[in-house]
Amino acid sequence: MHAVLCANAPFSGEAEELLQEAVARADILLGVDGGARTLQRYGLIPHIITGDGDSLSDDERAVLVRAGAKLVPTPDQDYTDLDKALTYVREEWGATKVTVFGATGGRLDHSYSVFSALIKHGRSLSLQLVDETAMYELVVGEWQRSGSDLVGRPLSLLAFGRVEGITTKGVRWPLTNDWLAPGLRDGTLNEVTEDSVTVAVASGELIVMLHHI
Repeated sequence: MHAVLCANAPFSGEAEELLQEAVARADILLGVDGGARTLQRYGLIPHIITGDGDSLSDDERAVLVRAGAKLVPTPDQDYTDLDKALTYVREEWGATKVTVFGATGGRLDHSYSVFSALIKHGRSLSLQLVDETAMYELVVGEWQRSGSDLVGRPLSLLAFGRVEGITTKGVRWPLTNDWLAPGLRDGTLNEVTEDSVTVAVASGELIVMLHHI
């Protein structure tokens, strides 16, 4: 079960094309609060709209409902709208793969909470965030990607706390059983040099950021 979610942050460029491609392959499409408006702008009507309802007007909701969207309010303020949407598609729809658009960008605290949700849910879902710059995935044991379009693309490793036992292959500056930690050692702006790239970790929370170009 593949779910595509769209949150409320703006995006453009490569992400617009990737959104249309992902929706064409998805089993279910969700608008996360104001993300439903973004989908509508691209000519897409979500199957479901979740969130606390603070980013859509009553008129906007009414139009989307008439077009076929179902409202599933998630008012719990202890969690972000994205966190709640990910829980919903996993528990209620049995989603095993989720692609999220419109989540990053804008306020730094919003982006922080988005990466926190990626770490939380990326352990049990095949979860990918996509914005106009890159795609982001949590490394759970090992992350691997293959394709003729990889060579020359920047790749960054974002460590959330100390990460041990990092081994990378297929990049210009590989690591072998190495470590990264915020404020001590960063792993940003490497470069893919082969048509297959691998990132493995022994412990810690590491997010791969693979740039589109």
